Parts: sequence; structure tokens; C-alpha cells
Amino acid sequence: YLARDAMGIRKSIPATKMMSQYTLPPSLRKNAEIDGGRLANESSVFEHIEQGYRRNPHSLAVISTHQPAGHLASVVPRDDKVDDQHVTRYSCLGWTYSQLHRTSLQLLGGMLANGTQPNSTILMLIPNGGEYALLLWTSVLLRLTYACVDPSLLEPSKNQELQAILDLVNPSLVVVRDSAGALALDALLAKTTPNNQRQHPVLQITLEETARPGWISLCTLAACSGLSPEQADGHLAAARADSPARTHSILFTSGTSSNPKGCPLRVSGMSHALQSQSWLVNAENGARALQQGHNSRGIAPAQTLQTWRAGGAVVMTGGGFDASDLVDAVVDYRATFIVLTPAMVRAVGQEIESRERQTQERVDVDSVTSVQVGGDAVTKDVLDRCGRLFVRAKVCVNHGMTEGMGAFYWPFSEMTVPDIPFYGEMAPIGAVAPGTVVRIWDSEGESVAGRGELGELHMSCGGTIPGYLGGVAEDSFYHDSKGIRWFNTGDVAMIDGDGVVFILGRKKDMIRKSGTVIMPAALESCIEKLTSKEVCVVSIAHPELGHEPFAVLASLNGKTEAQIKQHVIRSFGQKYALGGVSTLEQLGLREFPVNATHKLIKTDVQSAVAKYFTR
Repeated sequence: YLARDAMGIRKSIPATKMMSQYTLPPSLRKNAEIDGGRLANESSVFEHIEQGYRRNPHSLAVISTHQPAGHLASVVPRDDKVDDQHVTRYSCLGWTYSQLHRTSLQLLGGMLANGTQPNSTILMLIPNGGEYALLLWTSVLLRLTYACVDPSLLEPSKNQELQAILDLVNPSLVVVRDSAGALALDALLAKTTPNNQRQHPVLQITLEETARPGWISLCTLAACSGLSPEQADGHLAAARADSPARTHSILFTSGTSSNPKGCPLRVSGMSHALQSQSWLVNAENGARALQQGHNSRGIAPAQTLQTWRAGGAVVMTGGGFDASDLVDAVVDYRATFIVLTPAMVRAVGQEIESRERQTQERVDVDSVTSVQVGGDAVTKDVLDRCGRLFVRAKVCVNHGMTEGMGAFYWPFSEMTVPDIPFYGEMAPIGAVAPGTVVRIWDSEGESVAGRGELGELHMSCGGTIPGYLGGVAEDSFYHDSKGIRWFNTGDVAMIDGDGVVFILGRKKDMIRKSGTVIMPAALESCIEKLTSKEVCVVSIAHPELGHEPFAVLASLNGKTEAQIKQHVIRSFGQKYALGGVSTLEQLGLREFPVNATHKLIKTDVQSAVAKYFTR
């Protein structure tokens, strides 16, 4: 019963409507709107990360596995009281909180000496590493709005996208890695567009020690500092009293289905997220929190700040998500906290299995005490796999968006997977956190849905942005009759009778088949359990049914198309029958396309399927 309903909505009303039609017991006919209650919170981001600094001033705050131990030694002062010698064994960069804080004050002084004012905006196009950590801490101290974008936007083919970002952000400081990036940005900064007349000078910073004309190296910038102890104390006091309404950061959505949208998060929003998510990364599990996502992704700066709040060390690898780098970070640096998408779970499992076959020895990943899974639909099978890979870890599902975070918490930490409530094969996202109101919206009836009914996930959360930059997609935000501001996440979700929230997929990914609305995630889980291979289900047009589901597999793994189709019918009924099955190879793809956070780009798969049918 549950597995069938997890697929979609059986109904005779138009398929564009969202509310489910099955009859619920009276006990579940409650309103699907939950107020998580009040959240007590700090007023500034610095007050949060200062907790970790005060707790562990001489413990490691940053470990950069791809940078040498002496990196930036001319700028970063020694810490003779360091109480963690682990990193020196591997000759990589490791800085304590004291080193990070003192060097950030030097950079703050250098920025002031070069004309930067508090409350300015800094645009960073740099890789993860020690410099990023320094600039993030400095931004918090000087109350700079930091905007991080992928350095690949410096490529000539992406100039138009980067120009649009420059116009939107209008930075007073820009940071690139090297002279090639500086050269590319020089041309764009010289342009004056109708959207940006650039009335202020831009401080141009490069991570390379030798800078192009008009640019200054990070090392030289730090050496410019003439900050007195009294001035430093004044800036620290101002950071503690930072305005909650100030824009803390600007990040951009991944753009997997549309143009990237700028997300200006206020100080109050990040402060809310750090307080609300304090259950996630804490002093117990955050000693070594692995960060592989690039700093332009929403999860990255939030996780960095969460780790610092807990007094732990952020462990950064150099090349984005890589299963081999992840396992190395766990084995060599004893990472305690890791973040995975469902696709990453598969890749890490394969990497561990490969190493164990080669060495005939068990790969020791027992340092991992917490695994966060998210970024895509999470199924029971994914949680099972995580539990088998990391036997000493607590595994949780966590929800986050570039638009904000901190709306949910995971109440099942002490439960085994069989005891967690599932909606068919779909894992819950958790319960509504303090400081957040969540409701499931029935767009047909223009009202809040009932418990157990599917609808649009709307939230009013202190950790959410007030709107997108430039006023785009304004209809994603609205005020109700009580004046409460809501964000329509674009997700299809359900709240059960116990207040547990389930996200079943994106509304745009729904497949509307002759009056039945099908959510691809449950189909994907069903097929993957049969074939043990990664699956993506997309929509294809049908002349009579409107649309029907089409499954793309990494490999059939010994199964036939007929067996897969029959398995889906047995599991969910004829209404959910597949319109076809293919492999990546048949579509001309070597692997599933993913973005920088290793999230599947369904639009690319959809395009490949469309081409397949036009051959």
C-alpha cells in the first residue's frame, strides 16, 4: 500500500493538480502545517565561530590535504602551543584556530589599508584550501558579503555568465588563483554594462605571490596591515554586533534545470542555520569534518562555519568529490564527519571494495562517526549501504538548499534503519526544526493539504533567503493573509500523522501519465533493488497517455528489459508501467552526468533520451 502510494497520485482530476485522493483515517486528517516553535539564537555569525576558537585556540581549524605544510609560512604565524601533531606526519597544511584568527586580522588590516570598507562585497573564484578558509574568517570579521563562484567561469566560453554575476554582485574586492584568472577578469571588470556602472574601485587579489599590474598578492596584502591591538578589538566588537539584516553571503543555485539564481543570505539567516543545525556537527563528531564540495556550493561555507562553531577541523581535499580522495581522508586523516549524496554512496562503496580486493585487507574507516546523506532522493537502500560501509557511524538524512538551510532535524539518530519510518522506499527528511514553519500546499484547492496527502513543500524559515537577486522568480516567495513570508521549494512532499516530513522529488520531475502523477524516485529505487545498478527515470511523450516513465540504467546487469518492466508492474501496478528501458551506452553516454556536488543532472539525461528517439 505504502509503496504504491509513494509512486504518485491516482486521481481523475487534471494531472496538473497536486493533492492525493486516497482516503485517510480520521486520526490522520490533521492539517499538514507544523510550527517548530521558537529558536533561541546568537545575533552574529562571529559569535558562533568564536565559540570554537575560544574552546580550542591551539587545536587545528583547517587541514588542507593538497597543500604543503609550509604553505604561506611567511604570512601565517607559528603556534608553539599547538596540541595536535597529527598533520605534520603527512606534510600537509594544518592551521590552528589561533593561526587562522591572527592571520585573518592581518588580512583585515591589509584590506583596510588598501581602501576596503566594512560591509563591502568580496567575490572569490578560488579553489578550496587554506586561502579560502582565511578569506572566509576575514569576511566574517570585517562584515564583508562574500560571494563564491566556480573558477571555471573564468573560461572564455563562460564569460557571459560571469559578466552577469559581476553585474549582480558588484564587488569591491575580487580574488582569483593566478595570473591567468587575473587576465580573464581584467577584461570583464573593464566593461561597463547598463546594469553596472562600477562607481567604486575594485581591490584585485591573487593567490599567487607574483601579481599582474593592478593586482596584489594575498601575502603582500597581509603585509600591508598596520592594525593596532585597539583597532583589532574594535573590529571584533563590531563583528559580534553585526547587523542581522546585512547580507552575509551570495551563492548561486546549481543551474541543473534553469539559469543559476543568486541567493543573498542575511546574517540572521546563517546564524539561524548554525544554531538550528548544531545537532548535526558538534564537539562529539566534528573533530575532523571532511569538506569536498567547492566553496561555491551552498553546503560548503555552512559546513565550514558549523565545524568551526563546534571547535573542529575542516578537512579539505583539492579536487571536488572524488571517492579515492574521500577514502584517503578517512584513512590518513581520520575524518569523523562526511557528507554524501546517494550517488556518492555507490562510488565510495565501490572504492572501498576495490581497495580491499587489491590488498586483501579491510579498509579502516572506523573514525567516521557521522554520515550526512542528502542532495537527492534518499531511499532505504541508500541508508542500508551507508550503515554497512561505516559501521561505527550514525547516518542521518539532512535537507539543505542554496536558498537556505536549518528547516529540519533528524529525530532518528538512535534508531536502526528497520525502525525508521519510510514512505514506501523513501526515507524521511526528518521533523520540523525550531524557528521554522512548514506546510504542504494543495495547489488545486489553494489551501493547506491534510496529513498523509502529497503537495508542494512550502516553508517559512529564518534560515531562508528573502528572495533571489535581481527579483527573478518572484513567484517562489509570497506572503499569506497573516503577513508570513513563505518560500515554495518546488518539492513534492508529505507530512504523516506523527509530523514526519517526506520529500518525494521535484515537482518539475513529476511524470503525468493519463491522470496518474508518478514520482520517479520510487521507481528508481525499485529498479535499482532489482538490478543493483544506478537508475534515472525521466519522462517521455506518449500520443494518448500524455507522458510515461522511461528508465535509463548504468547497466542491465544481466536482467532483460522485459524483466525490469514486469518488476515495476508487479511492484506498483499497470498504471506505472515503463514506456521503455535503455542503458547509458545505448544513449551514447559513458556515465551519468552530475554537477559539482555529484548530483544527477536529469535534464541532460532527458536530452539524451530525446536524441535517442529521434535517431
